[in-house]
Amino acid sequence: MINKNVQNKRMENHFIKAGYEILKEEGIERLTVRNIAKRAGYSYATIYNYFDNAEELMWSIGFKVLNELAQILEEYYNEIKQNKNCSELLRLTYIKYIDYYLENENIYQFIFYEQLDISDSNIQIEKPEPILFNLQQEIMQRCVEEGLIDNNKKRISGELLTNSINGLLSIYFSRKDELSKNDLYLRTEKYIDYILSD
Repeated sequence: MINKNVQNKRMENHFIKAGYEILKEEGIERLTVRNIAKRAGYSYATIYNYFDNAEELMWSIGFKVLNELAQILEEYYNEIKQNKNCSELLRLTYIKYIDYYLENENIYQFIFYEQLDISDSNIQIEKPEPILFNLQQEIMQRCVEEGLIDNNKKRISGELLTNSINGLLSIYFSRKDELSKNDLYLRTEKYIDYILSD
């Protein structure tokens, strides 16, 4: 007999996967409990046997997205990190980050714009491992070792760079500015050059 906790985890993952697929293929507006249940092949009421409410399910989908992005970037970084200086690593890794969101606009909108409120619930959300932050700081440490960034500034430099690039993506996806894909790459390079020239 399958352990109940294992079976519950499988069911949770089944619904999370269904929601993730809807998000990628159809967008936030189609990401509802009913649509997730339908995609998973169950009644929408069944979801509440595994999640306290819709917000918990949405948070779980968001964590799946972030873990996927982190895994993509980590694998890419491990492929390219040999024989590259920190400037090249920053450029290549952040371009990969930008490319992921350019290919998955629905995911960007969900992660950065969807407002989920779990303040009034008893949900115990397990935060994902800070893989993206750790990867960024590993690259920043190489910049410290190459003498391009002061050790005391590596954390803030990484945060400024990531926040600046997320800001660029936000402007790009808002379509309120004439920002092209090429502009995203060029400005990212300028931001990296600026941080490394300190």
